[in-house]
Amino acid sequence: MPELGRREIPGLLLRMVPESRRIIEAAAGAPAGQAVSGSMEWFDLYDFLSAVFRGLLSPALTEKNRDDDLLARSFDFVETVLRSSNESVSGAGYFQVVEPLFGSEDLLVAAVPVMREETLRLTLSELDTERLSSGARAALVDYLT
Repeated sequence: MPELGRREIPGLLLRMVPESRRIIEAAAGAPAGQAVSGSMEWFDLYDFLSAVFRGLLSPALTEKNRDDDLLARSFDFVETVLRSSNESVSGAGYFQVVEPLFGSEDLLVAAVPVMREETLRLTLSELDTERLSSGARAALVDYLT
């Protein structure tokens, strides 16, 4: 995958997941169009991806009536970030999107089935299955074997 610079992340997110507009605007303190122009030095990538996780991905995973299209596009974005050859970008994606899933079995169980290849590989390679409840292990059995 070609190198993806941190300044490209907000614009990529807005293109892939237009529902992220309010998160981008809140993080930037500016209209989304201005924030994604690449000309503003307005954000810390870790903080930005954490806000995306808390404000978009986590709620989408826990909604009663899940929006499968939104989740698919969101995990396409995550996959693109994780596959970046820019280690600071892919590392931020791992630490701010994948790692927080380990703190909530509900989020982890909801996320695994909609993850893309690299996201799933990273998640499963770091997952300590001994720490999972029997319910979570049962829910994820098809992915753990």
